[in-house]
Amino acid sequence: MHCTQCGRKFADTDKFCPQCGTARYAGVDASVDWRASLDAREIMAHPEVRARIEKVTGANPQGMTAEKFYEIARPVMFVTGAGPLPPMKLLKDVALPLYAKFGVKTQSELTQGYKNTFGETLAAVLCSLASRSQPVEDLADATNGCVITSKMASSIWSWEGKMIVTLESRPEGTLLKGVITVPGQTSDWGKTKRALQALVDDVFKYREL
Repeated sequence: MHCTQCGRKFADTDKFCPQCGTARYAGVDASVDWRASLDAREIMAHPEVRARIEKVTGANPQGMTAEKFYEIARPVMFVTGAGPLPPMKLLKDVALPLYAKFGVKTQSELTQGYKNTFGETLAAVLCSLASRSQPVEDLADATNGCVITSKMASSIWSWEGKMIVTLESRPEGTLLKGVITVPGQTSDWGKTKRALQALVDDVFKYREL
């Protein structure tokens, strides 16, 4: 767990940050039953949930990025006589936005229900994102749930994509809907579908962590 003020990592025995003095659980009511809560920010900030996230952060390496692939491939393509690849900056900063402007995109959706509470499912989603080094860019309230905005990291199959995860609490459990959009790209060879399936599988894995 890291200090919310200065970012320094707490030792297991620290009750206060050794660098700035902030209490380990400042502003957080550790007695709250986060599993039964419908407050997404309260769940995300709870000490038990934060400890779960810390435990799995970076557990699933993402492999080579698209940027790294192009960096390696350009001289190889030139030497083999296949012709040079266009500069990565031209592809990423000019071609992709231009294609996106004309409505070109790759998009995948996946819906999955869980018998777990909203709190348990949200904690598992956050663990999945942390394990794959996908930062939470926004967390917004929604009817009976929340909407999480994150990213799908680029790879040799796809440029970076926008991931939207919607969680809705229902009497029988929690409904998850995931959508990934990659603007400016016509095909990703199944990368977005695999990324959503990985999210769904991770939630089954981390919900009982």
